[in-house]
Amino acid sequence: AATGVGPVDAAMNAIRKAILAIEPIRLDEYHVNAITGGTDAVVEVIVKLSKGDRIVTAMGVHEDIVMASVKAMISGMNLLVANNK
Repeated sequence: AATGVGPVDAAMNAIRKAILAIEPIRLDEYHVNAITGGTDAVVEVIVKLSKGDRIVTAMGVHEDIVMASVKAMISGMNLLVANNK
């Protein structure tokens, strides 16, 4: 669990808190794009993560911005950790 400025920030802080003890992964960029219009828009979240000199870009898509953000972060972290093995 973690806190933040809002639900997205709290979710990102919880993920970073869980992984930071194992892997020194840093969130360098965070972007949100609305794919569809309206209040029920599907959003695309793109994150750029780094670990040492390695950088990856990952994406998450969902109707809920928090879930799209979590999907993007976990996808990027998996790429960094998988490439480390």
